[in-house]
Amino acid sequence: MNRILILLLFIANLTFAQEFTAIVSKKNVEVGEEFQIIFSANGSASEFKAPNLLGLRKISGPNKSSSSSMQIINGTINSSKTTSFSYYVSALSEGVLTIPAATIKIEGKKIQSQPIKITVKKADPNKKSGFQIGDNVKVEVEVSRRNIFQGEQVLVSYKLFSKINLADISITQFPNLNGFWNEEIETNSKAKVQNIDGVNYRVWEINKSMLTPQKSGDLKIDPMKINITVQLKSQNRSGDIFGMFNNYKNVVEEIQSKQITIKVKDLPPNPPASFNGAVGVFKLRSKTDKKIADANTAINYEIELSGSGNLHLIDNIPVNFPDDFEVFDPEKKDKSFTSKNGIKGKLLFNYLIIPRYQGEYEIPSQEFSFFNLRTKKYETLKTNAINIKVNKGNYQKNVIASSKQLIDENSQSLSPIKTKSEFKLINKGEWYQQWWYILLLALPVLLTVAAGIRQTYIRIIDKNPIDKKYRKSLKIAQKRLKNAEIFLKNDKKQRFYEEIEKSLLNYFSQKFNTEIADLSKEKISEIFIERKIDKDILSNYISILEDCEYCRYSPASIENNDLNIAYNKASGIIIEIEKQLK
Repeated sequence: MNRILILLLFIANLTFAQEFTAIVSKKNVEVGEEFQIIFSANGSASEFKAPNLLGLRKISGPNKSSSSSMQIINGTINSSKTTSFSYYVSALSEGVLTIPAATIKIEGKKIQSQPIKITVKKADPNKKSGFQIGDNVKVEVEVSRRNIFQGEQVLVSYKLFSKINLADISITQFPNLNGFWNEEIETNSKAKVQNIDGVNYRVWEINKSMLTPQKSGDLKIDPMKINITVQLKSQNRSGDIFGMFNNYKNVVEEIQSKQITIKVKDLPPNPPASFNGAVGVFKLRSKTDKKIADANTAINYEIELSGSGNLHLIDNIPVNFPDDFEVFDPEKKDKSFTSKNGIKGKLLFNYLIIPRYQGEYEIPSQEFSFFNLRTKKYETLKTNAINIKVNKGNYQKNVIASSKQLIDENSQSLSPIKTKSEFKLINKGEWYQQWWYILLLALPVLLTVAAGIRQTYIRIIDKNPIDKKYRKSLKIAQKRLKNAEIFLKNDKKQRFYEEIEKSLLNYFSQKFNTEIADLSKEKISEIFIERKIDKDILSNYISILEDCEYCRYSPASIENNDLNIAYNKASGIIIEIEKQLK
């Protein structure tokens, strides 16, 4: 009896496991209206063969998905697996339409689904008819956090979801990031498959950025707009009874992401004197490669700032070196990387210093203050003071001594005071025959000649004020674009465009006394017009900023760009602005 019961249960389970069904999302549709067909098989399925979908326009499919479940009832484990194949279609004409049976193999046995009938009505002219891309494709924006402090970083990612095949994707408008400093992150161009509510979507991460707010308040990130092109098969041409010649048409539609708002809080009042906008969690240390050296011998002094936060906005950490040290500009090494929680890593500031004189010296402790996002408080870090002993060295005899050494040496070499005076004739010649008298007579003449030469040179220069303005403007441009020139020489294209944009915005901010966070195309235009700067210069300035922004958003587009042309444009626009303002 027990064996018979077990056999019956096995047969029942086998029958259940071999179920193959077909369902539609709607049985009454209009011409051109989209609906879904789903074929589901219970058990280990293979060799799915779709039916002939005559009278239907296939939008997407087959989209395969699978799921499994396990139950324990009275100590017995029951498991099941379901495999589904879905289609998105729309009807081409009115009437009663039959969707034929599909076939599949389950546990080695071939099974058919049941045919399905649907009724297709004439499309309502008041409704939006035909295929709509927006029903099948969407762009979404994801942010790591929406409530942050000024200077705290937020990761923003734009993803494109599609359940249909796309012919082309074109970004028509990047989001306006007023109030944010943008650090672009490279993305993977390959699509990933993601199942959402039983539907398979192909997902592209089309843009990812690390944003740092430069001011407080409710900062809005505008939508990203994208043109989507889909190639659809039209109805067969008249006379093509076999459907051998298919007509296709491109359907283009613009979609956009939602606008998002980031709430940015002010930093607490009364920051330390050494605070310069650093926000995050940091560590600070310093070191030298030697603590005993000869005079005129180079020493390397290094400051290392490590941690996570807005490292990319920290340009330098000032150091107070002894007066008798010759100090060269520091070399900055950026060893940071971008993670989902922000920018991490370290910055190295390497100073080449040369002590010129013998003695005992101290490089004092340096301070660095930042706002700690963990404790929500300002903190100040200090390096250790470093003592350096400088020996005389082999070449110090040819070097002028320091002021302190001169005082010490002179105090030891003073002659004793004499109590009696002796007067001697030091020159028997006449006073008017002495060299110093002749020099005094010639000095006014020499000074007059020198002044005349100088005035002549000034008059020549002043005759061409354009050249004079150009030379001054060129110096300003070269100073502003110093870092960009370094990236140009090293062929670091993306960093080059970032530095060009940063340099132009900093130049504009300081020149016209305007906060960087407040700069927009409208604000720049308003200031240029107010200062009566030519419209062509305004247009070129905006164009360069837009080119930099585009190259930062689309790294692949800059492979063939000539960086020298971009550098000359940026330098030229600063020169033109300076010449207009003189």
